[in-house]
Amino acid sequence: MAVPQPSADPGSVAVSAYDRPPYRTPALPPRPGNQWVLDVLLPWRLASRIYGPYRMLRLTASGVVTTVGPAVLGPAVQPVVSSLAEQALDPLVERLLLPRALLGLGLVLLIVRIATGTSGDDLITEVFGDSVVMLLSGPVALLLGCLALVLLARSGTRGRVTRLVARPFLTGLFTAVLFVTIMKVPHDSMGAVGSSLPGFFLGLWLSVFTLAVLYLVHRNSFAVRAHPLVRPIVAILLVWLTVVGHMELIDTKGTETHGAALFGLLAGPVGVTVTAVIELVTLRRRHRVGFRGPLAPRL
Repeated sequence: MAVPQPSADPGSVAVSAYDRPPYRTPALPPRPGNQWVLDVLLPWRLASRIYGPYRMLRLTASGVVTTVGPAVLGPAVQPVVSSLAEQALDPLVERLLLPRALLGLGLVLLIVRIATGTSGDDLITEVFGDSVVMLLSGPVALLLGCLALVLLARSGTRGRVTRLVARPFLTGLFTAVLFVTIMKVPHDSMGAVGSSLPGFFLGLWLSVFTLAVLYLVHRNSFAVRAHPLVRPIVAILLVWLTVVGHMELIDTKGTETHGAALFGLLAGPVGVTVTAVIELVTLRRRHRVGFRGPLAPRL
């Protein structure tokens, strides 16, 4: 009569699962040193190095990471895929990220405001204000989302989960500190710098970098080389915290709490929430990613 073998320790199995996709993916080959020069000169490339891809990666059957999508802009300007900033995505999840980014950026609200005759100056003020609120809300959303994942993780795996959420949180904190520092530079000093030719190019570089960062933050939610649940959880928290900040700091007169304006204000967060829930379900069903840790494979 065969003696039944003891099953593997669930804790050790869970810990080892964090070393495999979708928690970990194979690193890409090292990039040539001169690529860093292009990253510094081309702000959208540097933004991609820090905040993640403009396009997806996919794991092949051999475990090699490949890029997906046409290289239409050429090697000098096409978005960079970096081993320091990427993780493989499910194709369904990838299809959700572009609409999520556009909704999170407030595209619907912008269209509604233009349709209702909002002046150009007011639009610029609102867009700038929402961008600042979003950058400041990022660390709060990351703190809440990352802390929840650590607390929900199985006993014995919390250290591993903490390491998986540390990078996005630090990236969000760095982003908030960086842009607050830039905002605190006196306007007179910025005007003096901008009047020179080098200052003009510096201002142009910062503008393009900021636009790229705003898009990538809403697309990837700081979740570069991180726990796969960071992205959908933080996406939800970020858009709703931004709405609260918008109502408290920008729309102080309550002009967007009724009618078309209210629809425009809430359409983005609701849409982002829907895409994030789909991503959560996809990660659970296809990749066995649970809030408490990796789930057992389907039999």
